[in-house]
Amino acid sequence: MNSYLKSVLVLLIVFAASFAAHYLVISGMNTEGYWAQTSYSLVGMYTFGFCSSLLAAVLIFFANWSMPEKLGVIFLGLVLLKAVAGYIYIKDGLKTVENNFIEYNFLVVFFIALFVDVYIAFSALNQADKKV
Repeated sequence: MNSYLKSVLVLLIVFAASFAAHYLVISGMNTEGYWAQTSYSLVGMYTFGFCSSLLAAVLIFFANWSMPEKLGVIFLGLVLLKAVAGYIYIKDGLKTVENNFIEYNFLVVFFIALFVDVYIAFSALNQADKKV
């Protein structure tokens, strides 16, 4: 299987499984009522995380193809841009719920996206080593 397709499939599977687990945990803790106090939703957070990780994966693939020796620097730049974009996305929801419900849920999604991005960059770096 093409390594790019495999990475996108891993991205999709990880986000789908994480969303299901996250939804079950929130339902089990009976905290789904906190979503009504904000303009955010769990689906929206996972959509943002998935789209930003998909964009980062495409840029990592392109960087691996065009300039593989700069892949590490490009990855760090992408992580910085994702952190800034994440703050812009979540800034209106900060401190809206007294128990940091939005902040904790967003951090879970952000770290899952970061984990997937690291996996994709690691795979791209190892693929570049195999070509040499």
